Amino acid sequence: MIITFFSQKTVSLFLLLVSLFSSVTLYNGYTIADYIFQSLGFSAWSKTGTHISVIPGIVLYFGALIWCSILFRRTLPTAAFSLFLLSMGAASCIRPVSEEIAFFLKPKTPETEAVEYLKHRSECSHIIERKRARMNCTLSINHYGKEEQIISVTPDLSKDIKGVTFKSKTFTVQPRSKTIIKTRFTGIYEGAAASDAGWTSKPEVKVTPAHRYTAE
Repeated sequence: MIITFFSQKTVSLFLLLVSLFSSVTLYNGYTIADYIFQSLGFSAWSKTGTHISVIPGIVLYFGALIWCSILFRRTLPTAAFSLFLLSMGAASCIRPVSEEIAFFLKPKTPETEAVEYLKHRSECSHIIERKRARMNCTLSINHYGKEEQIISVTPDLSKDIKGVTFKSKTFTVQPRSKTIIKTRFTGIYEGAAASDAGWTSKPEVKVTPAHRYTAE
């Protein structure tokens, strides 16, 4: 009976942790559930913008939380509230820890994969005045390689506004670094003269390696 009781506690805590880790956002804006859905060939988001992949994790989390609260009610009088606070504290640590793990695991990645643009941690605003276009951006870039890297950065408005072409800019990122780039891009609008302005928290930006320094 005692073994069964403690095994239930172990299983309930395990399910609580699994559900938590599967649905909390990692450093790059993805969740573990997103990767699982993608590996199975499913989309993590619906066409209406619903984050489908995290729903099973959220349902499992509250189910495991209730189960844990029942099992721990004698040893932990305020079990539900305490477990909720502890799990939320653990969730807040997942993103920075996952980013440090990425820096530990990716130093030997190929040149094309050593630089990562963090879309969900970037933002841009744009202005179109007749034929001229401007875009002010704050971009978050991680570089996992061990050598200084020059990257080419080009914003893309094609999903929202067709016919806008921006000039690329190059920047230098230091090895094993987290870089915030604040800059303005200029471009042209190929359609009829127009006026438009907007802002996005997840801008489409193409980031590619332009050159990598090698040690002499």
